[in-house]
Amino acid sequence: MLFFIRITFNLFFNLLFFFQPIFIFVSIGSMLVGSFGAIKQVRIKRFIAYTSINQVGFIFLGLASCNLTGLTASIIYLILYSVMSINFFTLLLNTEHIITKKNMIYLSDLYCYSFYNFKSSQHLVLTILSMAGLPPFGGFIGKLFLYFSIMEARLDFIIIFSLALSIISVYYYLSFVRYV
Repeated sequence: MLFFIRITFNLFFNLLFFFQPIFIFVSIGSMLVGSFGAIKQVRIKRFIAYTSINQVGFIFLGLASCNLTGLTASIIYLILYSVMSINFFTLLLNTEHIITKKNMIYLSDLYCYSFYNFKSSQHLVLTILSMAGLPPFGGFIGKLFLYFSIMEARLDFIIIFSLALSIISVYYYLSFVRYV
């Protein structure tokens, strides 16, 4: 993604406004597929795959603003989401189910995870809430910068649409927390 951002802003900076409708279309499409695909997922890895598609849509929002603030916001959000994803996979995929002694595959395997691995479940919940973009966490700061860049570019319809999809994504992130 950083390579794509660098090529786009270095080579095509003067032509960036011609590509703005494409960036907006890709961003909205990615957020739609990611948001509605993750709602009914029962497997953890598929859930994270759909949420990653949703997060890439937010990264493209910064590129769709076609300004330096959007570029900076996209890079900050990309770094924050990378740290959150590494934290998530480190916490969850290195633990095994207490009864079956196998890796956790389904969201239902997380049931009562906090009873036998309390510290790890606390970190997992904080990571998930940050991925959701709730206010005191890092994901909120990244989304806030993205929304500032969109406001600077005067793409008001995109802000309203992405906020609605953000509410949907908060729903499925909180349902993930419910399992933990």
